[in-house]
Amino acid sequence: MKNDKNLDIHIIRPFGPAVAQTTIPKILIDKINSFVDEVIKDEKKSKELDHGQKLAGQVTQEIFLPNEMLQGDVLNFFDTISKAYVENLTGKKVTKFNLIKCWVVRQFEGEYNPTHWHRGHISAAGYLKLPDSFGSSKQGKTENVNGKINFVHGSKQFLSMSIITEKPEVGKIFLFPNYIMHSVNPFYGKGERRSISFNANINEEIYDVYSQ
Repeated sequence: MKNDKNLDIHIIRPFGPAVAQTTIPKILIDKINSFVDEVIKDEKKSKELDHGQKLAGQVTQEIFLPNEMLQGDVLNFFDTISKAYVENLTGKKVTKFNLIKCWVVRQFEGEYNPTHWHRGHISAAGYLKLPDSFGSSKQGKTENVNGKINFVHGSKQFLSMSIITEKPEVGKIFLFPNYIMHSVNPFYGKGERRSISFNANINEEIYDVYSQ
């Protein structure tokens, strides 16, 4: 861009991990939501797939998605976006994609996900269903962070923010390195905030930059 003196100024991102954003196809959103809705109706299956004790969330339910549900178009989508994310940033061809685990988070009023990180190499957080409103902010604050996701890395410095806060939208999905800390704020009001996350491994020689 140019300032008042016609000086060209190019903004680059020389430091810090990059977060990618893309869109989940509606056909996959419907497929995953239908599976989750059926699990909710089945008390036995709901208990079998409840993964909450092994995850960080202070939420109503976290449902583990079994391999048979993920095979095919869902797995192919995760594979495609993960490879595109890494290859775009590194210029290196990703030939391996191993999905470690995938789960759906069912969050309701007043619930939250504390600051945490994931295992594997690549992680993701996407949105399948959202309430009509996350509720109003307190004390008349113009910025309403209810129900939003926070990505945290490093410390706040001049020209370097340590927290990025993003508003969920149905179909939006974020990809990020496993080590990026993140959290989800509580919201207030009726409805369900339903998200999907996964952890995956790629080529170790691409992930392990210290061996290069």
